[in-house]
Amino acid sequence: MKIPIWIYTVIGILTIFGIIGLYLRIFTECRVIGDIADFALIGTLIALILYVHYTYLLAKEAWTVSASFGLIPIQGDPYHFVFFIKNHSKHSLRCWCRLNPTIYRKVVDLDNFYGGKSSCDIQPYGDPCGHFDIQDILAKANLTIKEMKQKAISAKPKEQLHLDIEFWYTPVGAKNETHNPRQPHYFDFNRDKLVADF
Repeated sequence: MKIPIWIYTVIGILTIFGIIGLYLRIFTECRVIGDIADFALIGTLIALILYVHYTYLLAKEAWTVSASFGLIPIQGDPYHFVFFIKNHSKHSLRCWCRLNPTIYRKVVDLDNFYGGKSSCDIQPYGDPCGHFDIQDILAKANLTIKEMKQKAISAKPKEQLHLDIEFWYTPVGAKNETHNPRQPHYFDFNRDKLVADF
């Protein structure tokens, strides 16, 4: 958020009027100019209050804890995904993720980061990335890509492999967690694409 240019302009104009009015009031008997100087002084104070308010908002925005994630398939391998995280704040963050995969409505338990069992620390404004493979998720359910593609003809794509992705974070050393809204996705084995299920 940038401070609007009109605040600088208003402060500059009112300051000039105030100085001119003060000069004329001291060295002449002109009352009208003195009143303009008083108005300019009050206007300058109002503009300065607005300036302080916008400065506060800028500082607050930078210190507000915020992070997000995204998924991109690796080129040439539609089953392998880059999971990238973006820290939008000045805080170092500790992040967790849980993919919550289900295959034909049966829960598949994952380990480490993608199972929500370990965390990832991110520096201020950092954007690290990891990766996961659909084949690894299927292997935990004793299935293969080939089997899923064969069943995809008759199955509903949303029921084959569904991810209900949870992502949450906290400033390093703090205990209050911030949870982003869940992001449901399903993998369409007919098209070999991960589709957002909103």
